[in-house]
Amino acid sequence: MHILIVEDDERIVSFMKRGLEAEEHRVEVSSGKSQTLALTRANVYDVIILDIFLGPDDGLDICRTLRQRGVESSILLMTAKGTAEMEKMSRQAGANAYLSKPFSFDDLLETLTRFGASGIVSNRPAAMIEQNL
Repeated sequence: MHILIVEDDERIVSFMKRGLEAEEHRVEVSSGKSQTLALTRANVYDVIILDIFLGPDDGLDICRTLRQRGVESSILLMTAKGTAEMEKMSRQAGANAYLSKPFSFDDLLETLTRFGASGIVSNRPAAMIEQNL
């Protein structure tokens, strides 16, 4: 899979990038909205892993903007502040799945496998997948 990680915490980026590349995924990284929008204009990703709280940027806003621009990648929103309301807001923003931090790498892989098995690569949100990762 070609995966874009949008996250401002370098430890989390390193953890995910190293593991995903070891599983032979192609991984690119962004830390904010303008870089994410530029990368998604220039590349097609199978999955975008997007943090909801990105310093000054809002992951929900980025998700909505990507959908408005016709980006059809599966979007996996993640946050350390997981609530039922946040899950609802993620779905409304166009996310395909929602994960709560902290998470194990195996659980992240399981979620990505579900994307592949379900063929979830569309501009419509599928059934939300919530896990306490």
